[in-house]
Amino acid sequence: MNKIDKPNIGRREVLKGAGITVAGAAAAAVGSEVAEAAATAPRWAMVMDLRRCIGCRACTVSCKSENDVSLGRFRTVVQEKTYGEFPKVKKGFLPIMCNHCEGNKEDGVPPCVKVCPEYPGERLTFVTPDGGKIRYRGGATYKRPDGLVLIDSELCIGCGKCIDACPYGVRSFNPFVQAGKKPEKQAADKCDMCKERVANGIDPSCVNTCQGRARIFGDLNDPNSQVAMLVKEHNLAKNVLLPKEGTDPHVFYIDPDNVLETLYKPREKGKLDHFVDLIP
Repeated sequence: MNKIDKPNIGRREVLKGAGITVAGAAAAAVGSEVAEAAATAPRWAMVMDLRRCIGCRACTVSCKSENDVSLGRFRTVVQEKTYGEFPKVKKGFLPIMCNHCEGNKEDGVPPCVKVCPEYPGERLTFVTPDGGKIRYRGGATYKRPDGLVLIDSELCIGCGKCIDACPYGVRSFNPFVQAGKKPEKQAADKCDMCKERVANGIDPSCVNTCQGRARIFGDLNDPNSQVAMLVKEHNLAKNVLLPKEGTDPHVFYIDPDNVLETLYKPREKGKLDHFVDLIP
């Protein structure tokens, strides 16, 4: 039995009403199979502007509030570091979250999804804002056609393989959510880009509360979106965390001072401790 993953139409789509009507009529004329093949999903992405981040942690607080993230754990953090030599010393801030990777060039599957014992799972159907349908596979960890990498706690077995496989260290166990298939264990947890808000045409909570407007969210497949224009303007395709991992992350950084690698402190690989936000 197929499941339908259908986002609500939000304010982003209101002005596209006429186009949706025409597209719907065309899809009916050519048949559902052709309509499914031709459907195009958005590709959600985020740009972090390091020129604007002030380290206020409004993003971490709003994320915890919006998603009921447990005490001491975070879905997004801000790393900070003082660098340079006296008297030219600077303090930099680096916001980090799940990169919602596209996956490597060979199979387009992110590393966290690839190691999940419950993937590939049930066949699902994603309905685009204009009514098109795209088939894909679910799992305890899976990637939707719109690029969001998500967790289904009901299918999770609490093995931690996805946590260990993430090169960015942005996954952790949620002590208050049981792994659906092994209730004696904890389910994995991470940023889901506030998928319910996105489905209703609203920016993720961290973006909405960013005081410096350092976080920009949008559809990379829409050339007129601010995200797409910033990626093109600043040539951000490779301005990502750990580019050598080859995961094709879709969180990009505007970094004119080339301090991304200086600021980034990776979590020790193999440690399954929770993702924390510490102010040194």
